[in-house]
Amino acid sequence: MKIKNQAKIVLPAFAAVVVLAGLVTAVSAQSGPSLDALTESLKTKTEAAISAGNVSDGVHDGEKVFTGDSAKQLVDLHRQASNAKEESLARPASERSAAVAKIRAFSGNDGLNPEYVSTSRSSYNNQVNAEFYMVGKDYFEVDMRTNEIVQFGPAPLAIGEAAKVYNTEAKFAPEQLEVKAREFIAKNAPNADLSKLTASTGEKSGTNFFFRFTDESRKVDGTKPFVQVGFTVGGDLLSYTNTLGL
Repeated sequence: MKIKNQAKIVLPAFAAVVVLAGLVTAVSAQSGPSLDALTESLKTKTEAAISAGNVSDGVHDGEKVFTGDSAKQLVDLHRQASNAKEESLARPASERSAAVAKIRAFSGNDGLNPEYVSTSRSSYNNQVNAEFYMVGKDYFEVDMRTNEIVQFGPAPLAIGEAAKVYNTEAKFAPEQLEVKAREFIAKNAPNADLSKLTASTGEKSGTNFFFRFTDESRKVDGTKPFVQVGFTVGGDLLSYTNTLGL
């Protein structure tokens, strides 16, 4: 599936119904009630879009463009199909509960219901399996071995979705933000001994500050392990990464 803009989906012209239905079966070698239902829904909505004339020629030869509400509906169905496929490959929900608990503790909200997204290799160590979760506009990577959070940051945006808004009103000086970063690490990565790590600070646009503490003694997948926290000058948490345990 190729997204051209916020109101279009571009697909090969041949057998559009089959192509869209194939989006479901292509993401899974398994079949089940959920995937079967999504396949049928994709077929139905694709046929309806074609019948309603919500299809036009794409820029390139052999492309068809689905427009308007049809485009959004098909994107949503594709996401549901991908999630259903990932759910079939994931460890049982009972085993993922520890990861969910970590995310809730990290966020300071016991009522959160993180959405499981996928299982893949860690973004920072190809030898480690990780799970990925979404909570609203936030995205989490969790080490499956320990259920520790490897990374937190903004989630990929869906079509037409507005980006997360952060407070950039100057309330904190960089020195104060560093104190907040150290306190945040002490809470969420208590085994990180910052006194043995090399500290560095990054800045973007004068409103976002990133505090990194690096283990200079070794490398993981070619990169020195580190823990990093980003805050806006308004005090909003931007991101968190901890590769020390990988």
